[in-house]
Amino acid sequence: MPKRLEYGSTWGRFAKEEENSIDALFLGSSIAYCNVIPSEIWNEAGVSSYVLAGSEQTIPISYYYLRQASKTQSPRLVFLEVTGVFFQQYQDYTKVNIGYMPRGIDRLSATLFAAEPAERMGLFFPLYNYHSRILSLEESDIEIAFYGYPADDLAGYTFLEQAANMDSPCLRGEVLDRENYDKNLKFLGKIAEFCDEQGILPVFYIAPTYWRLSDEHAQMLEEDVEKLPNVQFFDFNKAKDLPYLDPEKDWFDLLHFNYRGAEKFSAYLGKLMINELQVSPSREADSGLWNLRYEKYQELKSTAG
Repeated sequence: MPKRLEYGSTWGRFAKEEENSIDALFLGSSIAYCNVIPSEIWNEAGVSSYVLAGSEQTIPISYYYLRQASKTQSPRLVFLEVTGVFFQQYQDYTKVNIGYMPRGIDRLSATLFAAEPAERMGLFFPLYNYHSRILSLEESDIEIAFYGYPADDLAGYTFLEQAANMDSPCLRGEVLDRENYDKNLKFLGKIAEFCDEQGILPVFYIAPTYWRLSDEHAQMLEEDVEKLPNVQFFDFNKAKDLPYLDPEKDWFDLLHFNYRGAEKFSAYLGKLMINELQVSPSREADSGLWNLRYEKYQELKSTAG
C-alpha cells in the first residue's frame, strides 16, 4: 500500500504512540486534521492529543476508528466534527479510510457495514487494489514495510501553508437524505454510548468554516445531538469568544484553516479544555516528547511564508 504520512488515516504513525498516552482524540474529516494542531493544544493546556481523522470520514467510520483507537489508548475526551452526518452513505475515500486500519474486528466491521460493496474485495485483499505499485516502489516504502512508520511529529495534523482570501460565508448546499441522516444519528448515539462505557467525555462540534450548513440543518443537528446523553456540543460558527480569524491570512480555503488559523483555533481548544470542560493536564504523556513536538512545529512554521 502507498505510505500514509499525512492527510488523515495515519494509523501506522498512530501505532507509534505510547500506550495510554493520548488524552484527547480528534475524529472527523479533513476539517479536523487540517484545523487542529495537537502540539499547540499541549502548549496551551498541557493535554496530549492526536488527530485520527480521515478525508470525508463518515460517521460510521468514525465509530469504528474510536473503537480501534481505544485498544491502545484511553482518551479522556473525544472530539468529533459532526457535519459528516450530511455526507452521503459512501464518500470518495472509503478505501483510504478503512484500508489503513489495523486488521481486526473493527476493520472487518467497518468493511462490512461502512464500505460500499464495490470496495470490499480490495479492503479484504489489499493486493487487489495495489498490485501494480510494485513497479513504482520507493526506498521509503521498503523501509516502512520492514521497520514500520516513523513517529508522528505533528500527531495527525496536516500542515497547510497557503492563504486564500475569504469574502463572506456561503452555503454548502447539502441535501438532506433523511434515511442516511437518521442512520448517522444512530451511530452518533453508538459513539456516545461507547464513550459512556469507557469513561470518555464525547465532544461533538461544528467547526468554524466559510462553507456552512444551512441555518435549518445546523439547528436540526444541534437539537438532535443535544438529545444524546452526556454529550457536550459546540457550534463554533456561533462562538462569540473565538479569536479573530483573519479572512486574508488564516484560511487555506472555504473549509480549512492554514497553519495560522489552525494555531489560533487549537489554542482556543486548549483553553476550552481547561476552562469549560475542566480537563486537567495529562499525567501519562511524555512531556519531553511533546515539548519536542512543539519545537518541531515552530521549526516548520519558521520555514513557511
